[in-house]
Amino acid sequence: MQLKKPYRIAVSAILFFSVILLIIFSYAQYNIRSKKISSGYLNLTNASFDNTVYSLDGTWNFVPDSFVYPSDNISDYPDVSPIKVPGYLYQLPSSDADSIKFGTYELHITLPSPGTYCLKTSLISGAYRLYCNGDFIAEVGEIGTTRDTEESVWQPNVYLLNTDTCDMTITIHVSNFYLQQGGLVKSLYFGTVDNIYFFQSMQTIKSAVIIGIFLGIGIYLLLLTCMNKHRRTGLCLSIFCIGSALLETLLDENIFFYFFRNLPLIIPLKLQYVAYAILITSIFYFFKYIDPQKKKNIIISIVGILNITYLILMIFVTSYAVASIAASFSIALLIINILIHICRIIQAIRSEKKHAYLSLISIVVLFALSFLQFYSIDTGMNLHLFPQENLFIVGILFFLLCQINILLADVDDAYQNAKQAYSMEIAYLQAQISPHFMFNTLNNVSYLMEHDVPKAQELLLRFCDYLRTKYKFDYRNQVEYSLEEELNFLSSYIYIENIRFHDLINLVINVPDTLKNIRIMPLMLQPLVENAIKHGFSSKPLTIEITAEEYPDHYHFTVKDNGKGMNSMQLLDVTRNKGTGVGIANINYRLGKLCGEVLHFESAPSVGTTITFNYAKEA
Repeated sequence: MQLKKPYRIAVSAILFFSVILLIIFSYAQYNIRSKKISSGYLNLTNASFDNTVYSLDGTWNFVPDSFVYPSDNISDYPDVSPIKVPGYLYQLPSSDADSIKFGTYELHITLPSPGTYCLKTSLISGAYRLYCNGDFIAEVGEIGTTRDTEESVWQPNVYLLNTDTCDMTITIHVSNFYLQQGGLVKSLYFGTVDNIYFFQSMQTIKSAVIIGIFLGIGIYLLLLTCMNKHRRTGLCLSIFCIGSALLETLLDENIFFYFFRNLPLIIPLKLQYVAYAILITSIFYFFKYIDPQKKKNIIISIVGILNITYLILMIFVTSYAVASIAASFSIALLIINILIHICRIIQAIRSEKKHAYLSLISIVVLFALSFLQFYSIDTGMNLHLFPQENLFIVGILFFLLCQINILLADVDDAYQNAKQAYSMEIAYLQAQISPHFMFNTLNNVSYLMEHDVPKAQELLLRFCDYLRTKYKFDYRNQVEYSLEEELNFLSSYIYIENIRFHDLINLVINVPDTLKNIRIMPLMLQPLVENAIKHGFSSKPLTIEITAEEYPDHYHFTVKDNGKGMNSMQLLDVTRNKGTGVGIANINYRLGKLCGEVLHFESAPSVGTTITFNYAKEA
């Protein structure tokens, strides 16, 4: 497959504008605002809800190890503490925060008017129960005060919240006994019914577009690389795209949970870590195959084994405890892979490898954006630069933009190298004049100059015709002979050889005049005639007969001699291109490329040899 530069630029441009459109889409479609939440209070009295959704990020009130019901006053609890949302339970300013597994969140909101509003939840790690102004709204999973009484479910949702006054109190009971990190770990969004549903629809569309981009790129890479030497690198990058699509369905969970609702928490959690493992492993082997090392590196081999082991563990894990341990190990494995990749890329830069700088930039951007997203989620920090849930996806798209450009360039280089190798084979065939043939011809000219000057002059003219025809075509272009030129070329060749063989070689041409103007590849018949003389002559007259016949879709050529012939073993070697010289092998190669055809041999000792082949008309 030839990939012209404009085509590669077009593919790269599509990916580049995908990143730009994602950024524009995130800002233009999501008019998200964040009001200051302090000590569990949010003032929206003067807020505008026109095309606006508010993220409930800030400091909520939290009572650890207790489910405070709306009928109770949360301020009466002595251990009420501020807690960041989004954030984890262990971030509480308490010495025993790590042991807190359940509790109560509370937020008071002052609204511009009574009415019906909407609350959109994303990931609330564990199980939770939601109240609004004392009224029970919903329970996802089953909250509990012990591990045995909790049933964890990961289920984002949209809830209608009614209030008859301008004051609203949101109370959320959360329990988390199965994960190390629990609580309101992602932002909650608040607004009017129309705005929240529009917001969710836009999120779903954005997620579907991103998933479509990843899957489309993955399929494209499979089709691109399935027929060339970059199969493994293309496969790794394709698997990377599939892992990215899976991860996007979990990071922007609307599409995933549209089809799978009320799933046990272990399933999406497991899929998320499987997706991370796929990304880490596919990137590792992509760089391994795209820049193979001559010497085996034990450290790189160990990291590869760790990556595969981690992926297998994530696929087969069914325990929350194992998943939590593996999740902690994932950060360390990610850092190890980063160091390995950077060291290999720096080594490639020192070796002046192509695209090394582009690879370095892509891997640095990918992991920098990944760490920014993980850090912002882990600390609850608002970066105020870009929607935080998209940072990792932008990093993936940028990485793909760089690596696909590198892969396309390498595939194009491979094609150009193959094309050049093919041209060099033809050039080699063109240049292949036996030194003995040239020396014998010149010696014969020298001899005849003393004994038969007219014949010497004729020999020189024939030799000039021979050279002129043999070197007529430019191997860099697809130049063809007419069949008549090839036959005249053979006549000159036989005349020259007959000086040496004392006119014992007889060339018989049975070609209708109507076929002499057809175009064929150069040097299709001469090597066959040359082999007939070289291997078939045995001190007695040798007749070589050339026949051409026309059929509806092809021409049929026959080169027949009455020379020494071949036994079954010699014939087998010829059909396998063993010991036949460059001429026969090259004709087979070019016929195969152009017509899907090869030379066919029939031979018997002391009888002679017959060679036939078909030449397609459309060739």
